[in-house]
Parts: sequence; structure tokens; C-alpha cells
Amino acid sequence: MRPLALAIAVAAASQVAAAGGVVRVEHARPDRVRVPAGVFTMGVPTDDLEVLAAECQQTVLPPSVARIDPCDAWTASLGRRTHRAVWVDAFWIDVHEVTTAAYRACARAGGCDPAPLVVGDTRHLRDDLPVVNVTRAEALRYCAWRGGRLPTEAEWERAARGDDHRTWPWGQERRDGDFNHGKIREHVLGRLADVSVGVIRYWGDPDDSDGWLYAAPPGSLRWSRSPFGVHDLAGNVAEWVLDDFDVFGFLDLPAANPLRRGPPGSAPMTRGGSWRDPPFTARVDVPSFQSAVPYGGAFLRPLDDRTRSVSIGFRCVHGGAQPDDSAPPRAR
Repeated sequence: MRPLALAIAVAAASQVAAAGGVVRVEHARPDRVRVPAGVFTMGVPTDDLEVLAAECQQTVLPPSVARIDPCDAWTASLGRRTHRAVWVDAFWIDVHEVTTAAYRACARAGGCDPAPLVVGDTRHLRDDLPVVNVTRAEALRYCAWRGGRLPTEAEWERAARGDDHRTWPWGQERRDGDFNHGKIREHVLGRLADVSVGVIRYWGDPDDSDGWLYAAPPGSLRWSRSPFGVHDLAGNVAEWVLDDFDVFGFLDLPAANPLRRGPPGSAPMTRGGSWRDPPFTARVDVPSFQSAVPYGGAFLRPLDDRTRSVSIGFRCVHGGAQPDDSAPPRAR
């Protein structure tokens, strides 16, 4: 509330109280913000398709090593995810990514699986950091415990880009030093590090040029703030959403409150990039690259319902349209 409005409200409340009345003052919750209902432009500008395809190609290993190109599905989907007008009902969204401390409170209350608190590198388990190593199912359970749910991809993108077609939460200009991202992995190092365990990581490595080698406490980077006041929608940790990845992109999805739920085995989707992902993955308009890696390829490991990653977290939404999980998946 602005100072003048607050002063007027206090004066009015004082008068009512003096007359023996009951005063109720509404306060916005500091941990979430309201995103109003409306139409926004969702998806990738056609003019950016070639640039994004080229940036993706920088992250992959030569065909002689990888055998298949994991950019194929991702770049194919971009052509089916170009600009379109989408209506989203009003909803409330967390200002910050869910922290380890908040998740720990849920686990102590018996509402959440404690597994994310006892697995992985302890450097990522500080209470003030985003909770990671959480599966999408565990994220859904936490949000339900709080009376909410995960955002749909459309809700997430609306919260990130606002009404003015921006490419990054702060605007059109890329600012690599002002949000927490990774860097493209050196191909030789990637092969040496991962072929021995049967997996090649394509997305990237940590990069401290932005001031943080790994995840930062939510809200630490002032530029990583959306038009609605939501922090860290670019970088820090990638965030689970309700949608599954599909190479068909927006095809057959409704223009109002869209949600893509694929058949069993579909790769769940994250948005926003992370501290280990190359900067281009943090754009507000692109699907998660990891979800697009096809099953069955040599050395490839896509996201699935059991994925735990030190670079994936989440935030919750409240209200809005209630997604219809019973809708039939797209025919294959």
C-alpha cells in the first residue's frame, strides 16, 4: 500500500474505531503476488527460431559421439510454439522459489516426503536456498499441502513476461551478468566426465560470472524480477510446471488456460533455466531443453517422473483455472 493511501486508511480506521466499530484491514500476502486475468502473447517469435536452434547446437556433442542430435526434438517444437494469443485466468503465484526451510516444515508436519532433504550434495541443502532434488510429484504434494498446485506452463510464462511481449523477465535486453545461469559445457570435458557412466550431460556447467556458482538464496539478483514482482523466473533453479513436453508444441491446445498432459512416460517440463543451464534456456518463451531429449538414444537421459536434480526446484500457484488432468492426451 502506498504511503498516502495507507495514511488515509489509518485515519479512516481510527474514526471507525473511535465510534466503537470493528475494523478489518486487508493486507496483501508478502510471499505471493496476484497475476490478473488477461490475454498475453505466448511463445517464440518466428524471427528467433534460427538463433535458438544455433544456440542449442552449441551445447551438443558431435553426431559421432552422441549418435543422435538431442536438439532435433527441441528445435522442432519451437516451430510449433510461435507467438499466439492465450487467455489465462487470474491466479496468485509465489514471489520466490520454495526454499529448503519451507519444504522441511512440510516434511516435519507429515505433509511431504523427506527424501529431498537427505539425498545429494549437502552444499545445496541450506535452509535459505531453493529446495532441489525434488521430483515433480513431491513438488505437487508440497503445493497441495499449502492449498495450491504447480503452475501450468501458460501461467508460468504469463507471470514471467507480463503484457508487453518481453523475452526476459526484465525486458528485451539479455543481461548475462544479472541472473544466475550456467555456461555451455566443454565438449571434450563433457565426454571425459560422463561417458564412463553411460550418460552425457548436454545442458552445461556452473558459471560464477554472475556472482553465484550454484543456486543463490531466492531474490538475491535484483534484475531477475518479472513485471508482476516475481523473482528468479530466469535462472537460479529450473522450475517444475504441470505441463509435459511434446514436440507438437501448441498444436491442438486451447487458447484459454492451456495445459499439455501427455501419455504415460511423457517427459515432465521445467521452465526458466538454472545455475547450470546456458543463458538461452532462461528465456521466458522456450521449453526446457532437458525434457526434449528423446528416449532410447545412446547416452541420453531425459527428465522423467523420478528425476531428482540439484538444478531443479519449484514454486506454487493458488487459484486460477483448475487444470483438468482427466483430459485425454494428444494422439500419437
